[in-house]
Amino acid sequence: MPESNFLEIYIVIFVGLMLGSFATALSWRVARNQSWITGRSRCSSCNTALGFFDLVPLISWLAFRGRCRHCKASIGLRYPLIEAGVLACCIAAYCAWGFTAQAFLVIAAVPFLVAMLVIDLEQMILPDGLQGIVAALGFAFVLTQAFTMIPVTGEAPVENVFLHVGSGVAFASVVWIAGKIVSFLKKKEALGLGDVKFFAIAGLWLGGQWLPAFMVFSGISGLICGLAWRLKRPDQRFPFGPALIFAFYTCLLLQGVGAKPFFGL
Repeated sequence: MPESNFLEIYIVIFVGLMLGSFATALSWRVARNQSWITGRSRCSSCNTALGFFDLVPLISWLAFRGRCRHCKASIGLRYPLIEAGVLACCIAAYCAWGFTAQAFLVIAAVPFLVAMLVIDLEQMILPDGLQGIVAALGFAFVLTQAFTMIPVTGEAPVENVFLHVGSGVAFASVVWIAGKIVSFLKKKEALGLGDVKFFAIAGLWLGGQWLPAFMVFSGISGLICGLAWRLKRPDQRFPFGPALIFAFYTCLLLQGVGAKPFFGL
């Protein structure tokens, strides 16, 4: 492997670890209506402000055997799992999109996507603020992709951007109508508004040609996650957001490797 590729991988791993640590703080603070922009991270048990050695992604948790360095309280697996998951998603984005501007916009979205997934599992909500950030990154992604395509395809970037924006509206409209029909038949709400908003975000990022693949992957991942959820919490409603996020990121990676959009193959 060329030396430049090793440098790229080191950069992606470093960025992935830092974003993993950021995602743990993001998922904790947003779920509790705390600012994720200001304020130092603190132990949830003793409230001690955490220093550098407490916050090294993955390594700190392993070094202190899953306990707070100050009060020795147990630190849950959620933290290393989130950090490892973000790192894996960042490496996958690099493998799919290369060392490109598009790849880093995908990577920038990862901590917000993972935080939304965790929050939805815990509180059954996809926060509007986080969805707005992912939407803004998606718009930047579409612009970057459009201007990159000009020398290759000669396509007008403005037309491409409008197509993606329209795809976002189409994604949301399709699922909103489907949700209303299912809700009417079942006599109860079948789909939350947060899920509809996420469909719009997925359409913006992916484009209209990926709607069938996104629907297929959403259904499959939703079925698998729903069955697992029923085994653990049979009396609770299943949050659909994690399945949507998984399906969206899968389609995004497939798009990066040049897969055909209809079935994502």
